[in-house]
Amino acid sequence: MPTPEPAFVTGLAYGVLAVLGVVLGVVESFQFSWEVAGVPVAAIVLSLVNLAVFRAAGWAMASRLGAVMPAVPWLIVLVVLSARRPEGDLVVTGTAAGYVYMFGGAVAALIAIVRTRSARPWMLTGAPRPPGAR
Repeated sequence: MPTPEPAFVTGLAYGVLAVLGVVLGVVESFQFSWEVAGVPVAAIVLSLVNLAVFRAAGWAMASRLGAVMPAVPWLIVLVVLSARRPEGDLVVTGTAAGYVYMFGGAVAALIAIVRTRSARPWMLTGAPRPPGAR
């Protein structure tokens, strides 16, 4: 059974990844619309950044949960900022850049989660047992 210190550090790491997802969602949602000659370059680059961050998080934590932790808060922030407010304002617009950013980021999250390998696939080997259990 793990000692409390590694469990605390692991939980803290997952919490930091969730905060990273929120920060990515907020910052990127205000920066996605930069275009060069009509091509949504910023949206494409930000989707690739999301893929790299989500994939790196999964690799660093050696689990799919590591990739999920920044991806889910990013998606929640994206949904909130793309919803129309009562005043009619919204941050993530329904433009080509907005759609590239939304769908590109969601696909990046999906790819990162699916491509991440867990260090110990519990579904194939069974749930971890406490020491001394048969």
